[in-house]
Amino acid sequence: MKYFFFFLLMSLPQVLLARMPMEPLQIAQQFVATKGWPEMKDYLCCEAEQQAKNQTLGQQIPATLERSCQLLDQSDSTAVVAVELRDSVSRNDFYLHFAREDNDWKLQAIRSLSMTQLGPPMLKLLTTMPPAEIAQYNQKHPDADHTFTVGNLKLWISADADISSHFTQHQADFQKVARLVKARQFFATDTTAAAEEAANADPEIHALLRKLYISRITRHDTNCGTCLEFIIGGRIDNTVGFLYQPKAADVPKMNPNRLIVVKPITKGWYLYKTTRSSR
Repeated sequence: MKYFFFFLLMSLPQVLLARMPMEPLQIAQQFVATKGWPEMKDYLCCEAEQQAKNQTLGQQIPATLERSCQLLDQSDSTAVVAVELRDSVSRNDFYLHFAREDNDWKLQAIRSLSMTQLGPPMLKLLTTMPPAEIAQYNQKHPDADHTFTVGNLKLWISADADISSHFTQHQADFQKVARLVKARQFFATDTTAAAEEAANADPEIHALLRKLYISRITRHDTNCGTCLEFIIGGRIDNTVGFLYQPKAADVPKMNPNRLIVVKPITKGWYLYKTTRSSR
């Protein structure tokens, strides 16, 4: 009998460890690891439960991919972890959205920027044009010529790290646009479509946006009335861009149904992506 109690005591720490609550970052790391995770279903809910019935994300992707996780935000009830998958030729970004249920964290949804598969064939078509066709293209599209369109497409389908690097390299021009918009009071009292059109049509601002490969500026993409959004591009409701909001408390909160990521770049500036979930 004494041996029975001895083995019971020896196994007790393992039992307690198996039941120890996990934080969102820990769950994300397990979910993208190459090895299996027998306890996975205990940490899934909602649509994620349906998406990962038998295998984790880590098991569904090539084992050769490097994977890293970054906690972007965690409150009492929600959390978001960014996941980067990369190898020598590519980078991909996913965003894991968590919800707290009965004091336990659950992976609720997996998000990424949709419809980017349209970009590469468009880019290939544009970059293989002979000079004569490029000249014709520029005549037909004077407001968004060949150089801008190629640069804009490349930026749209780029990994988060490369998009952030683009901002860092051109930070002075981004800040200049923000100053011009404020100084010329385009959105000071009017946030209608007319005010937006006027801001984008301003010759100095327009020239800077084309140089930065930004499609347009707006205040309507993230449902943040006080933010200035620099839209790179996207299709329908799936957009990517930069958000400017000097007050951290006014930065909009991420959610899996619209604003899938808001990633800090430098003070007041963020990379953001949106989607429109059909679920």
